[in-house]
Amino acid sequence: MHTAAFFISNYHKKAETFSVSVCLNKEIITVGNFKKGLKEEEKTALLGIIKEHCQKEDEDFYYMDPGICVELHFSSFKHHEIINPVFSKFLFKQNWRECTLEHLLLTAGTTITHPDKPLFPDTSITKLDYLLYLKEVSSYFLPFLQNRLLTTIRFPHGLFGESFYQKQCPDYAPSFIETYVNEDIQYIVCNNQETLMWLGNQLAFEFHIPFETIYSNGMPSEIVFDLDPPSSEHFHMAIEAAKVLQKILDRLHLQSFLKISGNKGIQVYLPLPEKTFSYDEVRLFTEFIAHYMIEANPELFTIERLKKNRKNRLYIDYIQHSEGKTIIAPYSIRGNKGGYVACPIEWKELTNNLHPSQFPMKTVLQRLEKGINPFSTYFEAKEKQPFRQVLEILTQHQK
Repeated sequence: MHTAAFFISNYHKKAETFSVSVCLNKEIITVGNFKKGLKEEEKTALLGIIKEHCQKEDEDFYYMDPGICVELHFSSFKHHEIINPVFSKFLFKQNWRECTLEHLLLTAGTTITHPDKPLFPDTSITKLDYLLYLKEVSSYFLPFLQNRLLTTIRFPHGLFGESFYQKQCPDYAPSFIETYVNEDIQYIVCNNQETLMWLGNQLAFEFHIPFETIYSNGMPSEIVFDLDPPSSEHFHMAIEAAKVLQKILDRLHLQSFLKISGNKGIQVYLPLPEKTFSYDEVRLFTEFIAHYMIEANPELFTIERLKKNRKNRLYIDYIQHSEGKTIIAPYSIRGNKGGYVACPIEWKELTNNLHPSQFPMKTVLQRLEKGINPFSTYFEAKEKQPFRQVLEILTQHQK
C-alpha cells in the first residue's frame, strides 16, 4: 500500500466522489477519485467547505480551486490513475503546490533527482516522463526481468552525453536492491517496481537480459531469433525475414511472439518450459532454421558474422543465443534519438509500413491502455510449446 498527498479538484454529486489532482510543473493533472475512508462527519464537513468555496457549479459537479489537501492510501499508480484510493487524513498545513506528480512517484521508494532533465534531442521528453513510463509499464516489463542477471546501459546526461554499460551493482545502491553474484560480478536482479524506479532515476535506458534465469541451471527460458538488417534504412528486410520465419514456425506448430527491437531489427520469441532444454539442444534447432532460411533466400539472408562479408544481407544471429549472452528486454527503451521502445507487437501488425519510430514511450502506453498486449499469453505458452516433438524429429533427421 502506498501513501501520497493530493489536493481536491471537484466533487461529483451523483457518484458522491471527490476528485484529486497533483501538479506537474505548472499543469494540474487529475489522477483519481475517492470516497472510501471518510467518516460521516468528515465527509459532511468537507462537502460543506466545497459548497461554500467552490469556484463554479453545474448539474454534476462542484469545481474547486486548489487548496484542500488530503493524504490518501492507494494500492498502485497505473495509467495516470491511483488504484483503490482510501482517505487517510486532511493535510491542513500542506501547500497544494507541494502535491506533485514527482512526489507521487516517490511512493515507489526512490528520491527523484533532476526531474526536468531533458533526455532526447528534438523531443520534450524529461526524466520525469521516463520515470512515469517505467511506473506505468512496470507490470508488463517486470515479468521479463524476473530473476535475470541485468546489464544496463546508463545515460547520465540523456543522449546529450556519454553512455556506459553497467553490470556490477554500484556501492551506493540502496539496501532494497537485490543482487546475484555470477563470475565475480554482483549483478542487479530487478524483481520489483522499487528497483526499476531506482534504475530509472540512474537513467538506465537499456535493460539487457540473458536467455536464462538465475534458477534455470544454465538452460534457456526461450529461443530468440534476432533478425538484424544492415541498417535502419533496411528495416524492410527484417519485416521480410520475420514473415518467412513465421511461416516456418507455424508449419511446425510452434507458438511464437514478435517484438520490435527499438533500433533497426526484429526479434522473434519462442517461450520454452523452464529447466528442460540445454543450449546445445536448442542450437540444433536455431542453426537448422537459419540455414533453411538462407538456402531458400540466399540473396536476402546470411549467418556471416563479419559485417564486411554480409554484402547488405540480413544477419540471422543464432550464435548469440547462448548462455550468458543477452537481448534487449521487452518494453525497454533504447538509447537512440527518439527513445523508441523494444515493443511487442501482434503478428498482424507485421506490414510493410512498420517502423521502429512508430513506438515511442507515449504510443506504447496508449497501446497498453487500449488492451494491446501481444505478450499476454507468453508465459502460458511455455508449457504448451511442442518443442520436444520438433527437436526429436530434427535429431532423427540429422542421424
